[in-house]
This record gives sequence, structure tokens and C-alpha cells, in this order.
Amino acid sequence: MPRTIAQLLLLAVWAAGVAAGASGAVGGSGSFGIKDDQLILDGKPIQVISGSMHYFRIHPSLWEDRLARAAAMGINTVEVYTPWNMHEPYPGQYVWSGMADLERWMDLIQEAGLKVLLRPGPYICAEWDNGGFPHWFASSKVAGGRTMRMRTNDPVYLDHVERWWAVVFSKLRHYLHANGGPILMVQVENEYGFCGEDKDYLRRLMNITRTHLSSDVLLFTTDPPGVASRGSIMGEDLYTVVDFGPGEQPLMLVIVVLSMHGCCHSYTVVDFGPGWFDPSSAFAAQAAMNAPGKSPPFCSEFYTGWLTHWGEAMANTSTEVLVKDTKILLEWANSTASLSFYMIHGGTNFGFWAGANVDGERYLPHITSYDYDAPISEAGDYCQPGIGGGCKYYVLRDLIAKHTGRSLPEPPPRPAIRSYGRVDLKDSLPLMEAVPALFSGGGIRAEVPDIMEEYGQRWGLILYRTQLPAKALDKDGALDLGSVPHDYATVFVDGELAGRLDRSEPATNLTLPARHTQGKGKGNHIQLDILVEAMGRQNFGCDTGNWDWKGLTSQNVTLNGKRLRVWEVFPLQLDDVSDLAYASGRSGDALLSAARRLLAAPAVVGARNADAPAFFRGTFEVDAANAVRGPSGHLADTYLALHSWSKGIAWVNGFNLGWYWPRLGPQMTLYVPGPVLREGSNEVVLLELERPAHDEAVVLDDKPDFWGPSGGSAAAANNGPQGSFDEGNMDYKLAKELDHATWDVRRAAVTKHLELLYQASQSQSERTKVEQCECCSGSGERECGWCHGTGKRHDGRRCAVLQRGRLRALPCLPRHGENSWPG
Repeated sequence: MPRTIAQLLLLAVWAAGVAAGASGAVGGSGSFGIKDDQLILDGKPIQVISGSMHYFRIHPSLWEDRLARAAAMGINTVEVYTPWNMHEPYPGQYVWSGMADLERWMDLIQEAGLKVLLRPGPYICAEWDNGGFPHWFASSKVAGGRTMRMRTNDPVYLDHVERWWAVVFSKLRHYLHANGGPILMVQVENEYGFCGEDKDYLRRLMNITRTHLSSDVLLFTTDPPGVASRGSIMGEDLYTVVDFGPGEQPLMLVIVVLSMHGCCHSYTVVDFGPGWFDPSSAFAAQAAMNAPGKSPPFCSEFYTGWLTHWGEAMANTSTEVLVKDTKILLEWANSTASLSFYMIHGGTNFGFWAGANVDGERYLPHITSYDYDAPISEAGDYCQPGIGGGCKYYVLRDLIAKHTGRSLPEPPPRPAIRSYGRVDLKDSLPLMEAVPALFSGGGIRAEVPDIMEEYGQRWGLILYRTQLPAKALDKDGALDLGSVPHDYATVFVDGELAGRLDRSEPATNLTLPARHTQGKGKGNHIQLDILVEAMGRQNFGCDTGNWDWKGLTSQNVTLNGKRLRVWEVFPLQLDDVSDLAYASGRSGDALLSAARRLLAAPAVVGARNADAPAFFRGTFEVDAANAVRGPSGHLADTYLALHSWSKGIAWVNGFNLGWYWPRLGPQMTLYVPGPVLREGSNEVVLLELERPAHDEAVVLDDKPDFWGPSGGSAAAANNGPQGSFDEGNMDYKLAKELDHATWDVRRAAVTKHLELLYQASQSQSERTKVEQCECCSGSGERECGWCHGTGKRHDGRRCAVLQRGRLRALPCLPRHGENSWPG
């Protein structure tokens, strides 16, 4: 039936109404753009005062709290990165819940009345593992794996990018401001000027963005002024903005950035050092890239602090200089300049997410805290407790309120942080005993070892095991890993420590001591284990390789020049450590290790001694009736203090807090979010990879500590004695004193020392349960055999019992000439 003109007009009006309703499904339509060198929001000029906050570095139960604190400081916008590797852990498998619930984060931002600058990568840097790229880029099982050229026009790489962006943009499209959401503009790439100037690559990313997100969204690039012409496109296609920081940065910053040749938040060399704050030249470089009238001054990363690596002093920047230069920016060009504080709240690298930098052969992993010396601390506190310096939050808040004339909301109360006290880690389990539980079904059989990613492993530890003929170590053997391990390799021969290799040291080889195999090993074989710890992947890289794969990086592992073949590989990803079977009591491994190395003196100075890696577990109670709670009702936060420990990974109630490394510092405590805790019984688990504290205890404290073992000095940490297992380095000092002593004098001193350590480590009730060793007498006799669970000596008398590797009584030491130690 033919329709009348009136009917067609009515139909058109109805269709337009449906379309308008669909586009404004989140709350109406809007516009955002540039006119006369100003940013225009819904027809009115806006000065963007933004702050970077990373949802993936904040416990999701605290997102609303952190946004409220940021809004009360006066910002109107949040800068948001999206880490690809968190959301797509394996090809085609996506995670959008918990800490990865991106849509909830966007909803909370909008509910807080804030806007968004979206930075979807695909590369984000952010001191994040692999710069946000998935670990599986390094697997040959993936198209282009181990060969694709990232951050280039490589078609295989771009196919992965388009597939990922199609997924993430489908979730974010309705959050565009034009659709009633908070997203004002979207970044393309991230500081690409450091890597190249391939304009076709940038145009391809622009086309993908517009295809899957919006055809008219405002796109921008971020680069330091010195490389902005390389990292963007001149004209109106891309809005070029720049990043820089306040005028006085610590000398550490100058050294680190010069050596990194431009880490992710940095400039070319000419832009660094005192006096680097030069908005005139920075905004001139920006304007040269943008069309006339299309260059509102914008510093998209204005640094409130700086990053910190293990072994460095904690970053602590000048509040006075930050505030002075913030005022200059806010008033720049008649208050038309915009800025984004990087960071306004840094958060924490929970789990294995911390990235790393690489300076030549120096591997520089980031500490677990991403506090960044930002205005809002890692725990959501103000004024940086644990770091010190002037209070950035309140002075910046006062400055923004005065500049904008707005009445800002009152800041939320300081977070509830309390001490839960000492926790004795009474239960322990050697890592090697835990391997079957951590990777069930036996190891992966391999002719030659390969990198972690080739086995589908994201992070954690990886164990490579092979069997050597007994005669292979009739004399000292030269083990060569072929290339440096990524990142720390510990070598064991029949379960005994043989040495370590560190990524930052150029050596790839070590000497395995000759081993007499009677009664040892498996039959006629000796077991060789190489345990590799993978810390953060390099977060800054350009177009070659896949940057930073983990584990053994060469398949050519040799002993005395002969290639070792037939391996078992155990990928220990450590995602779940809840089902391990612990044994109660003090571990005997530390005492026995100390006795061995003391009696083997001299040559202890500078030696890198280490105990066998082990899990330690303890519990503590939270009284629900008297518990302190945070503003949202969760239990009070706390800090896990690990001053006497060396290096490892910590969990509370199964939540991975991240790496601890107090032997290097500067971070001596790990932040424990209150929502991780629970009423009643709580569990602390450590995987200590070097040496346990002599008392095998931790403290849950109400104060953070970023001052390190020697004030955060890397030189002091690296040059001092390493490897002593007791807090005061007593074994090191004692060994030095005994360097030239006779055997009998040495033995007596060591025995006394071990008794003191043993007594300090055991409660009286535990000690009374243990039958002490009665030693034989007589020249040349063993003074107390280890019975391996039988409870009897070889001569029929009772002695110490070794059960599941745990010490049930203090071991006596062999007489001079006894070279056979208990296995």
C-alpha cells in the first residue's frame, strides 16, 4: 500500500528519535572538540585537570574510595590505561571481572562526576609487565610469536591489535561522551616518538579506532616535545599533546633516564635535568604539529613523583617545585592549558604485574609499590607516610580550588590502617617438595629447555630438571646456560645449592663441585635442577623481538662443553598456593646450610650463599567485635613488614601481594588492602627464595617503610655481605672471625652459634617436645647420625630425626675428617 508524504515524514521523525535514543543510551548526547586553541565541551571551554589512576593497581573494593579522594583534590578527569595482558591472558580468552572489571571502573568514574582520557595502547608502558603486551606474543604457537615486530606496521602484529581493540572498544563505545558517557578523547599508541616515525602505522591505528569505536571521536598522541614530530601526524588528523614534569628532579632521575634512552615517562636527553620544566618550548613543539587554532596547550603527563627500582632510594620529589610549576601550567595562556597529573594515585603492582627497565646488561625490576610519591599514597593516605616530604595533596587541592573558584568536596577521612601484630610462620615446606602439588602430572618432557612462554606460562618460577651420569661430576664441572637467564637462576645438584646466576651479571656459567655419588643421587645418576625466577618483563621496547621472554633463554645448556639433553620442565605459575601440605616446626635446612658454609670457611667474604627455597605459613586472628574498619566497612588495611627476610613472594588469604626484596630495598613492607582480610582466622604465606629470617616471623604493621636496609642505597646493598640467614649477619661475622681458626675451635664456635639460633627459633613448649641428641665420643667417629625418620642411630641409640625436611632436634656436627654430610 503506497504511503503518503505525511506518513513518510512521521516515519522519518520516529526513526530519528530512535537513533537519538540509541546514541544517548547512557544519558544523552554531547560534543567535545577544539576551537580557537581551546578544548570545548558541550559548547563551552573546559580546562582539563586530570589525574592518572590505574584500576589494575587498586583493589576493586577500593575503587570508589580512591576516586572520591581524587575528586576531592579538584580534578575533573581521570586518565585511564587498559592493559591488554590483564584482559586477554591467553589468545581469545578474556577477563572482565574483579580487578579487570573495566566497565565498573568507567561507571564509578561517571558516578563521581568525572570525565575520562582513554589510553587503550595497544602499548601502554606504565611500568607494567611487558608494557601491557600479552606474554603469549613470545610463543611460537601463536601467529607471529617470537618473530612479529611489535609497534610497527607488521601485518601479523596489527591483526592481533585489531582483534583486541574490536573486543575492548565494543565494551567502551557507549562510554563515549557523544553517547552520554565520560570518555572525551582517545590516545593512539603511547610515546611512539621514541621508537619511530612510521605515519602509515599511526594511520592504521587511527582507522582501527574509528572503525570499532567512533568515526568522529577526538584522537590524540602523547610524546615528549623533543620527539613529538616523530610520534604524531602533523595537521588535524591527530591532536598532538606533550608530556613533561616539574623543574627540579632528583639526580637519580637524570641518571636513570639517560641510561634508559627514554623510558616510558621521559624525554630525549636535552629535556632532562634541573630546569627541564619549559612550557614555552614544550607547547611550541606541540603547536608546530597541530593545525592553526587546533592546539590547546596540554601536558598529558605532568609528573608528581617518579618510579623506583629495587636497590634504589625511594623516589621523593619536591612538593614546593611541583606546586609552583602546577600553578604556572594552570594559568598558562589565560588558563587555557590542560594537564594530567601522572600519578595522582599510583597504587600497587600486586601479583607479578610489575614491569622492569633494562639498561644495557643491567636489569632493573620495579618495586612492588607503585606509590610514585603521588599526592594520594599507595594505601589511599595523604602526605606520604613512609616516604616523607611535603604534603602534596592538600597544597595542590588548595591551589586548584583557588584557581577554579570551585567549592570542592571534603576529602574522605584518612584510611583505617592498623597493626595486627607478629605472625609466627610455624609451618614450612621446601619448594622442591611442593613441585608435584604446584604442577601435577609430572614435568613436561623436552629434548632441550625452552623459554617460559613456550610452555604457556605467564609468570612465577620455572624448574628445569635433568639427570647426569654419576661420573659427570667425578671432578668439578663447568655448567654453561648458553645465555643469561631471565631473571635469576639457582642451580642445585642432588638438592644441594651449587650456585646462582643473575641476569644483571654477564656470566652464563658456574662451576659445579665434584661429587662423590656413593649412596647419593638416583641410582647411577645425579639430579641437576635449575630454578629460574621470572620478575617483571621489560616495559619499554620498540620494534624487534618480543622484548623479554622468561626462563632459560638458550637451548644450548652444556656441562663441560657437552650439550645436556632430555629435560623435565615444571612451569610453576603460582596462581594458587592454597593446597600445599606443610609440616610444622622449624626448618632444619637453614641451620644445616649455615653449619656447612661456616665449617667450609675461608672465602666467605663476598660469597653469595643461599638456602633452599621454601614456603612458610602462619595464621593470625582478627576479632570481629573489636576490629577497626575503613570508611566502606571493610577491615582496616595493614602493612606486611619483612625486614629480616631476603627475597620472595607473599600471599595473604591467597591474595598475591607481590614481590618482597628487603635484602636490596628500598621497600621493606608490602601493602595489604583491608578487603583482603577477613574476620577470624587469616593466613600469611611466604615463598622465600634465598634465606628465611632467623625467627621465621613477620609483623603486620600500621606504617609503611621505604627506607631500605641501608637507606635505599643500591651500592650499600650490593657491596655488603650477602646470604647470612640470621638478621644480624651473625654467621657472616663469625665466619670471618674463624677464617684462620683450627678445626676444633671452629667447630666449637659453630656449635654454640647454632644452639643460640635454635633456641631463639623455638618456643619453650616446642623445645621440650624434642629429644636432644646424645653424641658419641671417640676420635674419628660420627657424633650423631641422621636417622631419616627411623628415630635411631646406626649404633642403636636415639638421636635427632629428620622428618619431611623439618628439624626435630638440633644436629651435632661431624668431627674433623668427616666429609659426608647427611642428605
